[in-house]
Amino acid sequence: MLNKHAIWFPGQGSQRVGMGRALSERYAVVKATIQEANEALGMGLDSLMYEGPLTELTRTDNAQPAILALGVAMYRVYSREWGYLPAMAAGHSLGEITALTCAGAITFPDALRLVRSRGELMQRAAAADVGAMAAVNGPSSDVVANVCLETSVRCTDGSRMVVVSNMNSDSQTVISGHKEAVHEASERLLTHGAEVIPLQVSAPFHSPLMAPAAAQFAEVLSCVSFGKMAFPVVSSLTGLPYGNTAEIGGMLARGLTDPVNWQSVLAFQKSIGIAAAVELGPGHVLKRLAPTDGQRVFAFDDKEDEAYLAEASLQADAYSLELLNRCLAIATCVRNRNWNAAEYEQGVASPYRVVQQLVDRLRETGEQVAEAHVRQALVMLESVFRTKGTSAEEQQRRLARLQGEFGLRSLPGISPADRPYAGSLL
Repeated sequence: MLNKHAIWFPGQGSQRVGMGRALSERYAVVKATIQEANEALGMGLDSLMYEGPLTELTRTDNAQPAILALGVAMYRVYSREWGYLPAMAAGHSLGEITALTCAGAITFPDALRLVRSRGELMQRAAAADVGAMAAVNGPSSDVVANVCLETSVRCTDGSRMVVVSNMNSDSQTVISGHKEAVHEASERLLTHGAEVIPLQVSAPFHSPLMAPAAAQFAEVLSCVSFGKMAFPVVSSLTGLPYGNTAEIGGMLARGLTDPVNWQSVLAFQKSIGIAAAVELGPGHVLKRLAPTDGQRVFAFDDKEDEAYLAEASLQADAYSLELLNRCLAIATCVRNRNWNAAEYEQGVASPYRVVQQLVDRLRETGEQVAEAHVRQALVMLESVFRTKGTSAEEQQRRLARLQGEFGLRSLPGISPADRPYAGSLL
């Protein structure tokens, strides 16, 4: 099983007709996730993903929810079927919203509607047909930035702006801005030995020219409630983890105007000792951008990589950090009927802190979750149930649901006779 690793989510451009079809036939959770997306958006997203046409799937307002939905579906296989939990997550542009969704900061239905709105705003910007983008292979991002600056200052009224919009790797940078400025900068970069590839977009994404769309997106974001993250999510703008949920709205709005700094994400990952990553989403563009310095990257959408990840999970213990986190979540949401402060501290707060510290340590070290860890979490739950005055029926129902959700034949230390209730696992 993978030890300490990251999960990555790709951005727009990774979509293709047929995306997710084969997975939905093999994994029930993928089919259910895509159906959930259909219902949240009130459209046949699955038909568009599986059958196209490509012209409709490529529309920004369609591509973004499709890519997010498949990323979430793959994450559910990765976490629920295979039992993995990442040390951190990150996403490229749109992918950052997918990462935040999988971490629990945004609900899946909210995320779908959010990226649908984001895509509509970006689609309107593209309709103006004033901008362009181009990928630049070869020169460093510093060289590209200097060329962009030289090109832009030649027109003082701001009508010919071009900037760096993506720092994808040591050898790939993307530029964005007014068509004429992008064309001129491209010509200049050719003299620096660059390979310049015009991108098939008509809007200057990740540039100051997207400010009107960013302001409207900020209004949409202000209506979203952000929750606590189950694992760190690293911003693709700063290369640092989100400190708290209050930062999310502002950062996501800035994502339309500020450059994506994927290199900073990779640098942070390396700085905390993570040498492996799993790409969750259509294609494997982020795997191709990864440095060749010994870092291992697996793409779920690659058949060989998928087979490896599935096999590795079977060879490992069935227990995961997500199981421990779920025990903590249950302890938090169970209703309290005991207002004795001393009893609450001893029976709820203290054992909860011990398990939370255990989870933090396991995530930091990458150590495998063992049966003893699960037993400790379940002992904590029993103490919480007892102290909070939880009914026997509710205890049994929650334990049955926990066991069913993680596909466990039994819960360590708890015999079937201790919880005869076999209610719905839904």
